[in-house]
Amino acid sequence: MSKTVAKALTILKQFTPAAGDLGASDVARLLGMDKVIAYRLLRTLAAEDFLVQDPSTKKYRLGPGLIELASHNLRQVPAGEVARPTMESLRDLCDETVMFVVRRGTETVVSLPLESRQPMRVAANVGDAESMHSTASGKVMLAFGPDSLFDEVLVTGLPAVTPRTLTSPDKLRAEVKRVRVRGWALDNEECAGGIRALAAGVFGRRGEIEGCLAIRGPASRLTDAVIEKLAPELVRAALEVSKKLGFEPAI
Repeated sequence: MSKTVAKALTILKQFTPAAGDLGASDVARLLGMDKVIAYRLLRTLAAEDFLVQDPSTKKYRLGPGLIELASHNLRQVPAGEVARPTMESLRDLCDETVMFVVRRGTETVVSLPLESRQPMRVAANVGDAESMHSTASGKVMLAFGPDSLFDEVLVTGLPAVTPRTLTSPDKLRAEVKRVRVRGWALDNEECAGGIRALAAGVFGRRGEIEGCLAIRGPASRLTDAVIEKLAPELVRAALEVSKKLGFEPAI
């Protein structure tokens, strides 16, 4: 039994950011292990939610079960990786670019992008950073983040990134209040002309905001009617990820 446990733990250690998703053949090659044994251990780890299998490629990645195992330090498993399966479903639903966005100071930073498969799509790369006041994710972070964050953003200034950017502290404050009430935010071509986005917050075990799920696409496709349909789905997806991180919403 101890040898089996050791092999399973060794397999989990192979799932590094550089390695990406791995299948039974990949694991067998990396560890010099029989493919049948690798397959059985992967299935067992997936059954316990330590791994998640991609239904199309049949390969595996780290799963939410590790959150419970590392509950003393949730950041051992990046929230974006926990969110990935939900994000993939959300992208399939909307067919637009979906992103997991985190905060870095007074900027929003893309942590995990899943681009739309449509020929005309909004590109997104890991590390893309934007001014917080001009993005949907930034507004969500202002709404649900530390009280001091709004003042920090004001100190850095509210430059007009586009003609639609909110540059008035009063208007931004009013918008943040609306976000707090409805639970999601809209970027109405405020960060880039011709592009709209909506975002909802992802929360951790203690209720702190861990990041945001965001949908971004051409304004010609993300019309008001489309956004009205997508917003509830986005909020639902963000809550699903939050629960995987240990968040318990108030009843």
